[in-house]
Amino acid sequence: MKPNLQDVADQVGVSTATVSRALNDRGGVNPDTRERILRVAQELGYVPNAAAKGLATSRTDTLGLITYQRPPQQPISNFPDETIQGVDQEARERGYHIMTTFVSEDMMQDAAGIPLVSEGRVDGLILVGPALKASFIIQLYSSGIPIVLVDNLLNETNIDAIVCDNVGGMYSITQHLIRVHDLRKLVFFSGPAEWFSSRERRGAYETALAEVGQTPHVIYMRDTTMPMGHAAMLEALDRFPDLEGVVAVNDATAFGAIRACKENGIDVPGDIAIVGFDNVGWAAHHDPPLTTVRMFRHETGIQAARHLIDKIERDSPAGFQLRLSTEQIVRESCGCMAADT
Repeated sequence: MKPNLQDVADQVGVSTATVSRALNDRGGVNPDTRERILRVAQELGYVPNAAAKGLATSRTDTLGLITYQRPPQQPISNFPDETIQGVDQEARERGYHIMTTFVSEDMMQDAAGIPLVSEGRVDGLILVGPALKASFIIQLYSSGIPIVLVDNLLNETNIDAIVCDNVGGMYSITQHLIRVHDLRKLVFFSGPAEWFSSRERRGAYETALAEVGQTPHVIYMRDTTMPMGHAAMLEALDRFPDLEGVVAVNDATAFGAIRACKENGIDVPGDIAIVGFDNVGWAAHHDPPLTTVRMFRHETGIQAARHLIDKIERDSPAGFQLRLSTEQIVRESCGCMAADT
Protein backbone atom coordinates (compact mmCIF):
# COMPACT_ATOMS: atom_id res chain seq x y z
CA MET A 1 0.00 0.00 0.00
CA LYS A 2 1.37 3.39 -0.98
CA PRO A 3 2.47 5.48 2.06
CA ASN A 4 0.55 8.66 2.77
CA LEU A 5 1.00 11.85 4.75
CA GLN A 6 -0.32 10.23 7.94
CA ASP A 7 2.24 7.41 7.69
CA VAL A 8 5.08 9.95 7.66
CA ALA A 9 3.52 11.88 10.55
CA ASP A 10 3.06 8.73 12.65
CA GLN A 11 6.64 7.57 12.19
CA VAL A 12 8.13 10.97 13.00
CA GLY A 13 5.68 11.59 15.84
CA VAL A 14 4.28 14.90 14.59
CA SER A 15 1.02 16.14 13.09
CA THR A 16 0.17 15.89 9.40
CA ALA A 17 0.14 19.71 9.35
CA THR A 18 3.79 19.73 10.44
CA VAL A 19 4.68 17.23 7.72
CA SER A 20 2.85 19.35 5.16
CA ARG A 21 4.72 22.49 6.23
CA ALA A 22 8.06 20.72 5.93
CA LEU A 23 7.27 19.32 2.49
CA ASN A 24 6.22 22.78 1.28
CA ASP A 25 9.29 24.62 2.69
CA ARG A 26 7.20 26.59 5.15
CA GLY A 27 8.34 28.00 8.47
CA GLY A 28 7.32 26.89 11.95
CA VAL A 29 9.15 23.56 11.86
CA ASN A 30 12.17 22.79 14.04
CA PRO A 31 15.22 22.18 11.80
CA ASP A 32 15.86 18.73 13.33
CA THR A 33 12.21 17.80 12.89
CA ARG A 34 12.27 19.01 9.28
CA GLU A 35 15.31 16.84 8.59
CA ARG A 36 13.63 13.78 10.14
CA ILE A 37 10.47 14.35 8.10
CA LEU A 38 12.41 14.53 4.83
CA ARG A 39 14.44 11.46 5.76
CA VAL A 40 11.38 9.41 6.71
CA ALA A 41 9.55 10.52 3.54
CA GLN A 42 12.48 9.20 1.51
CA GLU A 43 12.68 5.95 3.48
CA LEU A 44 8.95 5.30 3.11
CA GLY A 45 8.95 6.29 -0.55
CA TYR A 46 6.38 9.00 0.09
CA VAL A 47 6.28 12.02 -2.20
CA PRO A 48 3.22 14.25 -2.73
CA ASN A 49 1.33 13.24 -5.88
CA ALA A 50 3.54 10.16 -6.20
CA ALA A 51 6.37 12.11 -7.81
CA ALA A 52 8.86 9.40 -6.91
CA LYS A 53 7.14 6.75 -9.00
CA GLY A 54 9.30 5.55 -11.82
CA LEU A 55 12.47 7.42 -10.88
CA ALA A 56 15.61 5.78 -12.21
CA THR A 57 16.88 2.82 -10.22
CA SER A 58 19.93 2.36 -12.45
CA ARG A 59 22.26 4.82 -14.11
CA THR A 60 21.20 6.44 -17.37
CA ASP A 61 24.20 8.78 -17.75
CA THR A 62 21.69 11.55 -18.38
CA LEU A 63 21.03 14.77 -16.46
CA GLY A 64 17.65 16.48 -16.41
CA LEU A 65 17.27 20.25 -16.52
CA ILE A 66 13.92 21.74 -15.54
CA THR A 67 13.02 25.41 -15.78
CA TYR A 68 9.91 27.57 -15.91
CA GLN A 69 7.99 27.95 -19.17
CA ARG A 70 7.30 31.61 -19.88
CA PRO A 71 4.42 32.68 -22.13
CA PRO A 72 5.40 32.41 -25.82
CA GLN A 73 4.76 36.10 -26.49
CA GLN A 74 7.54 37.16 -24.12
CA PRO A 75 10.91 38.16 -25.67
CA ILE A 76 13.65 35.55 -25.59
CA SER A 77 16.77 36.37 -23.58
CA ASN A 78 20.07 34.58 -23.21
CA PHE A 79 18.74 32.91 -20.06
CA PRO A 80 18.38 30.01 -19.62
CA ASP A 81 20.14 29.35 -22.94
CA GLU A 82 23.63 30.20 -21.68
CA THR A 83 23.09 28.13 -18.55
CA ILE A 84 21.95 25.15 -20.62
CA GLN A 85 25.02 25.50 -22.83
CA GLY A 86 27.26 25.43 -19.77
CA VAL A 87 25.47 22.37 -18.41
CA ASP A 88 25.78 20.62 -21.77
CA GLN A 89 29.50 21.40 -22.07
CA GLU A 90 30.37 19.97 -18.66
CA ALA A 91 28.02 17.00 -19.07
CA ARG A 92 29.57 15.97 -22.39
CA GLU A 93 33.06 16.23 -20.93
CA ARG A 94 31.99 13.89 -18.12
CA GLY A 95 30.22 11.42 -20.40
CA TYR A 96 26.65 12.53 -19.72
CA HIS A 97 23.77 13.79 -21.87
CA ILE A 98 21.15 16.35 -20.86
CA MET A 99 17.39 16.44 -21.29
CA THR A 100 15.52 19.72 -20.82
CA THR A 101 11.90 20.27 -19.78
CA PHE A 102 10.00 23.55 -19.38
CA VAL A 103 7.22 23.40 -16.79
CA SER A 104 4.10 25.53 -16.47
CA GLU A 105 2.18 26.46 -13.31
CA ASP A 106 -0.11 23.46 -13.78
CA MET A 107 2.77 21.04 -14.34
CA MET A 108 4.35 22.10 -11.06
CA GLN A 109 1.33 20.75 -9.21
CA ASP A 110 2.34 17.18 -9.99
CA ALA A 111 5.96 16.23 -10.54
CA ALA A 112 4.83 12.72 -11.45
CA GLY A 113 3.29 14.08 -14.64
CA ILE A 114 6.66 15.07 -16.09
CA PRO A 115 7.93 12.21 -18.29
CA LEU A 116 11.55 13.13 -17.71
CA VAL A 117 10.95 12.32 -14.04
CA SER A 118 8.18 9.73 -14.03
CA GLU A 119 9.80 7.49 -16.63
CA GLY A 120 13.15 7.40 -14.88
CA ARG A 121 15.08 8.97 -17.72
CA VAL A 122 17.68 10.85 -15.65
CA ASP A 123 20.19 10.29 -12.85
CA GLY A 124 19.79 13.76 -11.36
CA LEU A 125 18.12 17.12 -11.85
CA ILE A 126 19.21 20.73 -12.26
CA LEU A 127 16.28 23.01 -11.39
CA VAL A 128 16.72 26.49 -12.86
CA GLY A 129 15.08 29.74 -11.83
CA PRO A 130 13.23 31.38 -8.93
CA ALA A 131 9.80 30.75 -10.47
CA LEU A 132 9.97 27.03 -9.65
CA LYS A 133 7.73 26.56 -6.61
CA ALA A 134 9.12 25.29 -3.32
CA SER A 135 6.51 22.54 -3.08
CA PHE A 136 7.46 21.27 -6.55
CA ILE A 137 11.17 21.28 -5.66
CA ILE A 138 10.56 19.42 -2.42
CA GLN A 139 8.43 16.80 -4.19
CA LEU A 140 11.47 15.98 -6.28
CA TYR A 141 13.98 16.33 -3.43
CA SER A 142 11.97 14.01 -1.18
CA SER A 143 12.14 11.30 -3.81
CA GLY A 144 15.86 10.94 -3.21
CA ILE A 145 16.99 11.88 -6.72
CA PRO A 146 20.09 14.13 -6.64
CA ILE A 147 19.16 17.79 -7.17
CA VAL A 148 21.03 21.06 -7.65
CA LEU A 149 19.20 24.41 -7.73
CA VAL A 150 20.29 27.28 -9.97
CA ASP A 151 19.24 30.89 -9.25
CA ASN A 152 17.08 29.70 -6.37
CA LEU A 153 17.30 28.89 -2.66
CA LEU A 154 14.53 27.66 -0.40
CA ASN A 155 13.75 29.47 2.84
CA GLU A 156 13.77 26.49 5.15
CA THR A 157 15.03 23.40 3.30
CA ASN A 158 18.75 23.04 2.67
CA ILE A 159 19.22 21.94 -0.96
CA ASP A 160 22.46 22.29 -2.93
CA ALA A 161 22.50 25.45 -5.05
CA ILE A 162 24.52 27.54 -7.49
CA VAL A 163 23.56 31.23 -7.35
CA CYS A 164 25.03 34.58 -8.34
CA ASP A 165 25.99 37.44 -6.05
CA ASN A 166 22.59 39.11 -6.18
CA VAL A 167 23.35 41.29 -3.17
CA GLY A 168 26.74 42.57 -4.29
CA GLY A 169 25.61 43.19 -7.86
CA MET A 170 22.46 45.11 -6.98
CA TYR A 171 24.10 47.06 -4.17
CA SER A 172 26.87 48.16 -6.54
CA ILE A 173 24.57 49.35 -9.31
CA THR A 174 22.30 51.20 -6.87
CA GLN A 175 25.34 52.88 -5.37
CA HIS A 176 26.40 53.88 -8.87
CA LEU A 177 23.20 55.89 -9.31
CA ILE A 178 23.63 57.45 -5.87
CA ARG A 179 27.34 58.25 -5.89
CA VAL A 180 28.13 58.86 -9.55
CA HIS A 181 24.88 60.53 -10.62
CA ASP A 182 23.78 61.97 -7.27
CA LEU A 183 20.31 60.44 -7.54
CA ARG A 184 18.24 59.79 -4.43
CA LYS A 185 14.62 59.33 -5.49
CA LEU A 186 14.92 55.74 -6.68
CA VAL A 187 12.24 53.07 -6.98
CA PHE A 188 12.85 49.32 -7.18
CA PHE A 189 10.84 47.10 -9.54
CA SER A 190 10.68 43.70 -7.85
CA GLY A 191 9.54 40.29 -8.97
CA PRO A 192 7.24 38.30 -6.66
CA ALA A 193 8.24 38.73 -3.01
CA GLU A 194 8.70 34.98 -2.58
CA TRP A 195 11.27 34.68 -5.39
CA PHE A 196 14.76 34.23 -3.98
CA SER A 197 16.56 36.53 -6.42
CA SER A 198 13.93 39.27 -6.03
CA ARG A 199 14.30 39.18 -2.24
CA GLU A 200 18.07 39.43 -2.33
CA ARG A 201 18.19 42.18 -4.94
CA ARG A 202 15.48 44.19 -3.21
CA GLY A 203 17.36 43.94 0.09
CA ALA A 204 20.57 45.24 -1.51
CA TYR A 205 18.72 48.21 -3.02
CA GLU A 206 17.16 48.99 0.36
CA THR A 207 20.56 48.82 2.08
CA ALA A 208 22.11 51.26 -0.40
CA LEU A 209 19.28 53.76 0.08
CA ALA A 210 19.33 53.42 3.86
CA GLU A 211 23.01 54.37 3.88
CA VAL A 212 22.12 57.80 2.45
CA GLY A 213 19.01 58.26 4.57
CA GLN A 214 16.50 57.66 1.78
CA THR A 215 13.18 55.80 2.03
CA PRO A 216 12.99 52.81 -0.33
CA HIS A 217 10.00 52.44 -2.64
CA VAL A 218 9.22 49.01 -4.07
CA ILE A 219 6.73 48.08 -6.79
CA TYR A 220 6.02 44.35 -6.90
CA MET A 221 5.29 42.60 -10.20
CA ARG A 222 3.78 39.15 -10.63
CA ASP A 223 6.45 38.27 -13.20
CA THR A 224 9.67 39.82 -14.50
CA THR A 225 8.76 40.51 -18.13
CA MET A 226 8.70 43.58 -20.37
CA PRO A 227 4.92 44.13 -20.01
CA MET A 228 5.28 43.96 -16.23
CA GLY A 229 8.09 46.54 -16.34
CA HIS A 230 5.96 48.76 -18.57
CA ALA A 231 3.03 48.61 -16.15
CA ALA A 232 5.31 49.17 -13.14
CA MET A 233 6.78 52.29 -14.79
CA LEU A 234 3.33 53.77 -15.34
CA GLU A 235 2.51 53.11 -11.69
CA ALA A 236 5.80 54.67 -10.56
CA LEU A 237 5.22 57.80 -12.62
CA ASP A 238 1.80 58.17 -11.03
CA ARG A 239 2.92 57.52 -7.45
CA PHE A 240 6.30 59.28 -7.42
CA PRO A 241 6.22 62.53 -9.44
CA ASP A 242 9.74 63.43 -8.24
CA LEU A 243 11.19 60.09 -9.39
CA GLU A 244 14.83 60.28 -10.50
CA GLY A 245 15.69 56.68 -11.27
CA VAL A 246 14.52 53.06 -11.54
CA VAL A 247 16.45 50.05 -10.29
CA ALA A 248 14.88 47.09 -12.09
CA VAL A 249 15.16 43.51 -10.85
CA ASN A 250 16.17 42.37 -14.34
CA ASP A 251 16.80 43.63 -17.85
CA ALA A 252 13.40 42.67 -19.26
CA THR A 253 11.55 44.88 -16.79
CA ALA A 254 14.06 47.69 -17.40
CA PHE A 255 13.29 47.49 -21.15
CA GLY A 256 9.58 47.72 -20.38
CA ALA A 257 10.18 50.74 -18.15
CA ILE A 258 12.15 52.53 -20.87
CA ARG A 259 9.37 51.88 -23.38
CA ALA A 260 6.79 53.36 -21.00
CA CYS A 261 8.95 56.45 -20.55
CA LYS A 262 9.31 56.96 -24.28
CA GLU A 263 5.55 56.65 -24.78
CA ASN A 264 5.03 59.39 -22.21
CA GLY A 265 7.63 61.80 -23.55
CA ILE A 266 10.12 61.12 -20.76
CA ASP A 267 13.78 60.99 -21.72
CA VAL A 268 16.00 58.18 -20.46
CA PRO A 269 18.42 59.00 -18.96
CA GLY A 270 17.88 62.78 -19.20
CA ASP A 271 14.75 62.77 -17.03
CA ILE A 272 14.91 59.34 -15.37
CA ALA A 273 17.85 56.92 -15.13
CA ILE A 274 17.05 53.21 -15.52
CA VAL A 275 19.29 50.23 -14.74
CA GLY A 276 18.75 46.47 -14.94
CA PHE A 277 20.29 43.15 -13.92
CA ASP A 278 21.30 40.14 -16.13
CA ASN A 279 23.12 41.68 -19.15
CA VAL A 280 21.03 39.85 -21.74
CA GLY A 281 22.27 40.03 -25.32
CA TRP A 282 19.82 42.78 -26.21
CA ALA A 283 21.08 45.12 -23.44
CA ALA A 284 24.07 46.46 -25.39
CA HIS A 285 21.95 47.25 -28.46
CA HIS A 286 18.93 48.76 -26.76
CA ASP A 287 18.07 52.46 -27.14
CA PRO A 288 19.58 53.67 -24.89
CA PRO A 289 22.11 50.90 -24.19
CA LEU A 290 21.28 49.49 -20.77
CA THR A 291 23.46 49.84 -17.70
CA THR A 292 23.17 46.50 -15.95
CA VAL A 293 24.86 43.71 -13.99
CA ARG A 294 26.47 40.80 -15.80
CA MET A 295 25.75 37.30 -14.56
CA PHE A 296 28.09 34.54 -15.68
CA ARG A 297 25.39 32.16 -16.87
CA HIS A 298 27.64 29.81 -18.84
CA GLU A 299 29.92 29.26 -15.85
CA THR A 300 26.85 28.78 -13.67
CA GLY A 301 25.76 25.91 -15.92
CA ILE A 302 29.22 24.35 -15.82
CA GLN A 303 29.32 24.47 -12.03
CA ALA A 304 25.79 23.11 -11.67
CA ALA A 305 26.52 20.10 -13.90
CA ARG A 306 29.87 19.51 -12.23
CA HIS A 307 28.39 19.43 -8.75
CA LEU A 308 25.40 17.32 -9.77
CA ILE A 309 27.62 14.68 -11.39
CA ASP A 310 29.79 14.64 -8.25
CA LYS A 311 26.63 14.02 -6.21
CA ILE A 312 25.62 11.18 -8.51
CA GLU A 313 29.03 9.52 -8.64
CA ARG A 314 30.43 10.30 -5.19
CA ASP A 315 27.31 10.85 -3.09
CA SER A 316 28.55 14.32 -2.05
CA PRO A 317 27.03 15.61 1.22
CA ALA A 318 24.08 18.01 1.08
CA GLY A 319 24.33 21.69 1.95
CA PHE A 320 26.64 22.82 -0.82
CA GLN A 321 26.21 26.42 -1.95
CA LEU A 322 28.30 28.31 -4.50
CA ARG A 323 27.90 32.01 -5.23
CA LEU A 324 29.41 33.29 -8.45
CA SER A 325 30.52 36.90 -8.77
CA THR A 326 28.81 39.53 -10.93
CA GLU A 327 30.15 42.48 -12.92
CA GLN A 328 28.72 45.96 -13.30
CA ILE A 329 28.33 47.00 -16.95
CA VAL A 330 28.04 50.79 -17.37
CA ARG A 331 26.31 52.03 -20.53
CA GLU A 332 24.09 55.03 -21.28
CA SER A 333 20.73 54.37 -19.58
CA CYS A 334 22.09 55.55 -16.22
CA GLY A 335 23.44 58.82 -17.63
CA CYS A 336 27.00 57.72 -18.35
CA MET A 337 28.51 58.10 -21.79
CA ALA A 338 30.67 54.99 -21.77
CA ALA A 339 31.73 52.62 -24.50
CA ASP A 340 29.93 49.31 -24.32
CA THR A 341 31.64 46.62 -22.32
